[in-house]
Amino acid sequence: MLFETFSVLPYIVASLAFFIVGSLWYMPLFGRAWSKEVGAGDGSQGGSMALPMIGQVVSSFVFALGVYAVVSLGKIADFGGSLLVTLALGLLVGFSVNSGKLLFQNKPKLFFIDSCYNLVGTFVVALILSLWK
Repeated sequence: MLFETFSVLPYIVASLAFFIVGSLWYMPLFGRAWSKEVGAGDGSQGGSMALPMIGQVVSSFVFALGVYAVVSLGKIADFGGSLLVTLALGLLVGFSVNSGKLLFQNKPKLFFIDSCYNLVGTFVVALILSLWK
């Protein structure tokens, strides 16, 4: 069974790490460029950020659960395996989900900011889940 040896602590840590990577990625690292690309700095978006942040936390836990399943099924237990999971999921999910930003919105900068976040975040989650014993 896939989740018969489910470890809660590594899963929680990996989920929170994915959220933290996103917080760093979209605030100090690429916050200005991302905001400009999505039009967040033009005053058109207002209101509380509480609901989007709660949604992002939930999304981080859902994403980490998917990575947990891949790591468990693949019996990934090393750095190299984490890289393979990152390439598979990061390219498959991250690049394909964000492709509309490149192909339809003509926003290559936004595509690369979001897609690279998916790669880095996936790697952090995969590494934690594969090496935690």
